Amino acid sequence: MTELHFALLGAAVVVLLLVFGWSKWQERRQVRQLRERLGGPEHDPLVVPLQAGPAAAAGRIEPRLGDLPGGDGSQAGAPGMEQPHPRPQLPGWTEDPMLDCVLELRCTHAVDGVAVIDATGALLRLDCALPVHVVAWDARAEQWVLPDRFGFYSELLASIQLANRSGKLGDIEASKFISAVQQVAVALDADFDPPEVPLLRRRAEGLEALVAQFDVQIGLTLQPGEGVFNPTQVHKAVQAIGLEAGGGQRWLRRGEDGQPLFSVRLTAEFRLMLELDVPVVAAAAQPLRAMFAAAAELAVLLNARVVDDHGRPVAPGSIEAIEPALQALYEKMRAADIEPGSERARRLFS
Repeated sequence: MTELHFALLGAAVVVLLLVFGWSKWQERRQVRQLRERLGGPEHDPLVVPLQAGPAAAAGRIEPRLGDLPGGDGSQAGAPGMEQPHPRPQLPGWTEDPMLDCVLELRCTHAVDGVAVIDATGALLRLDCALPVHVVAWDARAEQWVLPDRFGFYSELLASIQLANRSGKLGDIEASKFISAVQQVAVALDADFDPPEVPLLRRRAEGLEALVAQFDVQIGLTLQPGEGVFNPTQVHKAVQAIGLEAGGGQRWLRRGEDGQPLFSVRLTAEFRLMLELDVPVVAAAAQPLRAMFAAAAELAVLLNARVVDDHGRPVAPGSIEAIEPALQALYEKMRAADIEPGSERARRLFS
């Protein structure tokens, strides 16, 4: 053999040793990450002792993409096992397994809040009609929080709502969201499990179908006895029956919980419209009766008559014909695990 042969052989040996060393380093890194994530003992977390039984493989429960509509996404861990973090419940967003696609980002080390805010900025500004949220786990407070520049975080959740009455998550929007989360993961040296776009599309389509079933509004119209309504007189009348200004030529009647029951607005044609957005109002508040009562009071104060969308007079007793259909709609909503007036319903029909 020539010197060239020996040199090539030596180079090959060096390359093989480097590849072997790199593989072992990767293996140790993955084992360390799994041990930190699962909270297991010092032995290889991929090996479950035979005498431990199936429960030993349970580990901690991670957020799941594929929760079925209506489920709460929770599972009970075995006694003594580490329990999952409580699900996020923030003023701006509460995780809902029926409505949200939630992706968990697991950082290899704690990242300061400034880096998190910078990395997630583009994700939160995503060009999408559906709400996007990012929260981080605060290990000191043991709760999910909005990222703060003074904090340090090693776990984040990125979510996008699958559908609402304005539309659903399509393939393009889903791909944009996943790509944006991928960029955050790269910036923060984090791991995450990207979902399949067709799965997201199917979930979004199913949710959109539910929204279409229950997207119902009931309206009443007040017509003046003669001429058109005087805006000044309308303002005095709505104030007299205790309606709250809602901006512009619009007013609200709120329930005891502070949520709107129905709205009243003066149109450009000087017609007074009363509107009940059925799915977003709690059934117990009896919003239909409240709206009919307000319409009757305004009719007296403004010398007007109550009519339907086709201009036909609506008698006070008409409510008896409407309520059975309304109660049937409420029951269908509850059967679909959407309580009228709940946070879930308000998010779907916002």
